[in-house]
Amino acid sequence: MTLKKLNDIIKEVNKENAPPKGWPSDKEWNEEEAKKADAAASLGLEASDFSDDGADLDELKDIIEG
Repeated sequence: MTLKKLNDIIKEVNKENAPPKGWPSDKEWNEEEAKKADAAASLGLEASDFSDDGADLDELKDIIEG
């Protein structure tokens, strides 16, 4: 069994939950934004390539999924 310091575990969790590089500091990073970014990345794009409300990303996903 590997023992880790609580401080190391907190750093790992924060790193996993951190916004991607280049994310605007004035824009909130939450689960919804993470889903949008993940969906855009799956298409080889960035969330910033789409509107803030994500409507065009949803439309593109509908087109791709048929």
